[in-house]
Amino acid sequence: MKVLIIGGTRYMGRVAVQRLLERGDSVTVFSRGNVQPEWWDQVAHIPGDRKDRADFSARLKGKTFDAVIDTQAFQKEDVESSAEVFRGNVGRYLMVSTGSVYLDGKLDFSAHCPFRESDVDWRALDYTYPEGEDPYGVGKRHCEKWLCENSPMPYTIIRVPAVMGWDDPTGRMWWWVQRALDGKGVLIPMEHRAPFRTLYMEDAASNFLRALDSPRAANRTYHIATQEVLTPERWAGLIYQAAGHECRITYVPEQVIRSQEVLNAYAPPLTRPIPYIHDLSRAEDDFGFQTTPVAQWIQRTVDWYRENPPSAPSKGYEHREAEGALMERWNPAFERFVSQF
Repeated sequence: MKVLIIGGTRYMGRVAVQRLLERGDSVTVFSRGNVQPEWWDQVAHIPGDRKDRADFSARLKGKTFDAVIDTQAFQKEDVESSAEVFRGNVGRYLMVSTGSVYLDGKLDFSAHCPFRESDVDWRALDYTYPEGEDPYGVGKRHCEKWLCENSPMPYTIIRVPAVMGWDDPTGRMWWWVQRALDGKGVLIPMEHRAPFRTLYMEDAASNFLRALDSPRAANRTYHIATQEVLTPERWAGLIYQAAGHECRITYVPEQVIRSQEVLNAYAPPLTRPIPYIHDLSRAEDDFGFQTTPVAQWIQRTVDWYRENPPSAPSKGYEHREAEGALMERWNPAFERFVSQF
């Protein structure tokens, strides 16, 4: 295929380009060109900034592609400009969306477990940004609504959860790996023990391609996430095991953690008080969705970070001593409370 990727130089997009090249597709990347991955000399590059919509149109209008993967659509205007540019010239437009569309009270995860793509209907949604709501999630909702109601080109919407893996630009994976590598145990809020799904970045990329290859995926919205359901115990345990250490979790009430001044913003990534479990049956049925065993990709990821440690510590790691001190104080106090009770 002849494929355009908007963005595509980091993380999921970087791997998607590599997978396309490996199978013999012709790839064009539209980006600012600030990051040039290992495959840079194997792709065509169109320089530009997505936010400059006039320039975006001037550089891409009239070009034909079998598929477009858009990793950089964050506002309704982004998909509107894509539709205007690619109308009649693209076989399929795949927009990478997010589980954040469900936040701000749009879905009760406890009442919908697992939750389906159809559990929320955007038809009543307007294009405003309500005060206090996450503009990222709101903007992605707007993108989805506009495509479903107006797109002149066949589209596929893929909703991803928090994506984990090597070279994670958000630092969420490094948060866990850095603590596992030092082997000192981990502190988790007692209320945040709900099961969840995440997604490996290489699985995200591979399944973008599966969706593009499937005629059944046209004009449909999908969840993709790990087929294995995780708990904080299993998640942390696998990371510590990959790092060569025993995992010792200390559960402490969130109120107690917040009472420690340096830990009042403490928040282990992925942990939450309510279940976060996607229904994956639509993707499995329509394009053969599948994922790598979690233990396998966690080992690969920890090995990568061991060999390529980021120059900056993970979020809150400067207070690692305070985390350890609280765990040491809490464990005997909790044991005394249990025995006395």
